[in-house]
Amino acid sequence: MVSYSAPTAPTLPNPVGLDAKIQQVQLALAAGLPWLAVSYGKAYRGSRSVNSKTVYFPEVYHAAGEYRDVLPNDNVQAQSFLYPKDPASNLADEPSPVSMRFTVSVDIVFWYNLERIDPAKTYRFDQELKREVLQVLSRLGGLLVRKTYDSADEVFRGFSLDTVAPQCLRQPYGGFRISCDFTLDNVLC
Repeated sequence: MVSYSAPTAPTLPNPVGLDAKIQQVQLALAAGLPWLAVSYGKAYRGSRSVNSKTVYFPEVYHAAGEYRDVLPNDNVQAQSFLYPKDPASNLADEPSPVSMRFTVSVDIVFWYNLERIDPAKTYRFDQELKREVLQVLSRLGGLLVRKTYDSADEVFRGFSLDTVAPQCLRQPYGGFRISCDFTLDNVLC
């Protein structure tokens, strides 16, 4: 059963290709950011009907056929997920029978409660959190940070915020999205 009050972030036993890179980033974020309560891996675009309208939300595969949506959750102080976007592009000029190099655009989305992270700070310190994330990402190879976004509409672009309580998008809550290019080498090995 998926828990929203005490969520866990599953990992794959033997990830390959994009899944391996996503899990590397997922685990680096979990290890390098003490304020990040849950670091999810790859998210998918889920949908459901709400009041005869289709809404879209990010979801992660949990286990045993269960998915969990990873929209803002006020049960955790901070969470993140990685959302890959198609297509993956082959960077090689000529084909190789033993190696292929791809680049994939991946968004890393963070959502948090500033008061739970540091109640002593009486100001918005979103940029401090973003700096810490960028420091963790800069230590990883195979990814290039392209852009960052701060407004809720941009952080959750492609997803519906209709089902999120409006107060979850304002002080003390916050979020940002970091758009990266992941380079995947030797996807055939």
